[in-house]
Amino acid sequence: MKKLKVALVEGDGAAPEMMKVACDIMAEAAKLDDIKVIFEETPMGWCALEEFGDTLPQSSFKRAIEIDTIFFGGVGDPKFDDTIGIERPDMRPEAHCLLPIRKEMGLLLNFRPMFFFKELDFLANVKPETIPEQGVEQHWIRFLLEDSYFGNEDFINIIPEELRKTLGVKLKADVTGDEEQVMDLAYYRAATIKKYLRAAFTYARELNLPVISMDKANVMARYLFWRKITTRIGEEEFPDVPLVHQLIDSGNTMIFKPARLRGVIIGGNEHLDILSDGAAEALGSMGLMCSSAINPITGASMFESGAGTAPTLAGQDKANPIGRTLTGAMLLRHRRAVRGAKAIEFAVRLTLKDGYRTGDLFSAERDDPAKLVGTIGMGEKILKRLK
Repeated sequence: MKKLKVALVEGDGAAPEMMKVACDIMAEAAKLDDIKVIFEETPMGWCALEEFGDTLPQSSFKRAIEIDTIFFGGVGDPKFDDTIGIERPDMRPEAHCLLPIRKEMGLLLNFRPMFFFKELDFLANVKPETIPEQGVEQHWIRFLLEDSYFGNEDFINIIPEELRKTLGVKLKADVTGDEEQVMDLAYYRAATIKKYLRAAFTYARELNLPVISMDKANVMARYLFWRKITTRIGEEEFPDVPLVHQLIDSGNTMIFKPARLRGVIIGGNEHLDILSDGAAEALGSMGLMCSSAINPITGASMFESGAGTAPTLAGQDKANPIGRTLTGAMLLRHRRAVRGAKAIEFAVRLTLKDGYRTGDLFSAERDDPAKLVGTIGMGEKILKRLK
């Protein structure tokens, strides 16, 4: 039996409960590919602060990078964000943990697939008639580096101090709220865009789907830059892949009509972060969201559902583990455990089709109260259907 080592970040809030379910299911499914998954804990988040004095312990960071495959449960909890995080903004884990990992590992492609199935149209937060009989495939691929999330940090040390003060360029941890002006620097490099686009177009070609490029080229220089490069790459290197340019604001309205976004949807770090979260809620719940971040050159990867840590549900056996479970399937597929990945996806779909619901998906008017289950119960139902 082959061994697959995975760096495990259990995370904050209700994330450890959801991750326990997802890890159990993933380990069982991997056996179908004759693979034994070995999870090595690499603590990060508020849960690591007391023991390590840091929400991103260097020992965890170094080991996770070495292992090269991270299963990330999610970090952040308002209970600590709004207390310790006020005193120590540098410790707020959403930025302190995630951004360094993405940068160090070169995680450029953020895959967030959304599948609308006709037989489950009643779960979606859109009108059932907007989902066609054949369903809808949406493959969101967020550009995960550069843009406004990295601009200040990447350029602050090369801007003269006087100019920095005049412009108001600051790191987030240094903002007091008393400034006259604060500026975020947002940028794209041509080489990075091209690397991202070639991977996205190749993916669309394999799926026989169009590329839908979201931008704000009518207002922003960096997005006009984005559109011109996208057009050139599409015409010269992928003429067989249909390409549609879509302004981000009008694209936002399409979330409520899923079929209009059938394809591989690409866009910048900030905008697609926001828009893909909306698409997940249109699908039915953020608890269904699965996500992976990949370096297209080295294969280095982090798998994070993107569904948050559900801190208000911590310790109550109520959080929806499906997003984490499907994220585990993405991890297996990336590491070539394809049978296991397909088994998880089939089991999740069948469990939902059979009427089992966590609280975020449950409707008193529609669903059977006897099939309302918690985190552990949903995991048991999915495990039972693995084959």
